[in-house]
Amino acid sequence: MYEAGIVYRKPLEGDREQLANLILRFYRFNEEFDPAWALAGDADNRALSLADRYIAGEGYTIVADHEGELTGFIHAYVQEYPLLENSKQAVIVELYVKPQYRGRGIATGLLEKLMEAVSSDGISVVTAMFPTANFVAERFYSKRKFRRYLQIYLREV
Repeated sequence: MYEAGIVYRKPLEGDREQLANLILRFYRFNEEFDPAWALAGDADNRALSLADRYIAGEGYTIVADHEGELTGFIHAYVQEYPLLENSKQAVIVELYVKPQYRGRGIATGLLEKLMEAVSSDGISVVTAMFPTANFVAERFYSKRKFRRYLQIYLREV
C-alpha cells in the first residue's frame, strides 16, 4: 500500500525550506482552480513562517520523506463545535504530493497517518477543505469514503 522507502513523520527543523516549498506548491496548484486562491506578493516569506509554525507543532502536520527529500505533506487543524457529539473535528486544509511521486499511495499514506494521529487524541471526525473546482481533491477524498458535509460560500467585497 505504501510506497517503498517513504517515511511518514512529523516535520523537523531541517525540513523548513522543503516544507515551505511544498506549501507554496499546494497553494499554486489550488490557484489554478479558483482565482480567489491567488498568492500574496510575499508568499515565499509567509510559507516559511507557516512551515515554522507546523514544525513547532501547530495543528497536525505529517511529511512524506524519501531519503531526505520531502515528497509530500498533510496539515490539519482542530475545529471545535461544542454542541455536537463529535465536538472536535480535524480539518485537513493542505495535502500535497509532488507530481513525480503521485499515483504511488503517498497521499493515502499521509491521510492514514493523520487519521491515526487524530484518533489517538480522541478525535473521531476528519473533514477536508479544498476549492470546489478542485476535481482532483474531490475524487481523492470521495474514493476514501469522505462525503459532503459543509458548504462554504465566498463573496469578494
